[in-house]
Amino acid sequence: MTAQGSNRGHNDVQSPRTDVKLLFAHATGGGSGDCTFDTAEGLNGEIVSLVRTGAGAYTATFRYAYPELRHAFTFSFVGATQNMNGRCATQDITAATATFVFCIGGTPTDIPTTDIVYVSWAVRSSGKNK
Repeated sequence: MTAQGSNRGHNDVQSPRTDVKLLFAHATGGGSGDCTFDTAEGLNGEIVSLVRTGAGAYTATFRYAYPELRHAFTFSFVGATQNMNGRCATQDITAATATFVFCIGGTPTDIPTTDIVYVSWAVRSSGKNK
């Protein structure tokens, strides 16, 4: 069973809604393989695996499940690869999973091993102010 993120401590985020959490993760590209994470505790953030399922396509598994996605996933990249972008093709925040697709010029492209992808998103962690 996936752990529920609503049961852990957080710092407040300024929002017109209550119980909004801003989450982050980063991973090093795996080329034609899965992405890797820094093994030091806490540095890889809220994604525990980013498994390659095809050219530029990855299944993400989150550390915790939440009741609702409040802000879509935002991707940024550090490395030599130019014009890479990412999008969330599917997500089920209540099951702690999503599918991300990374592209250059509309062509699905694996994240090179020399690049790091940073991801941020916001969730609601309780049933308040739905």
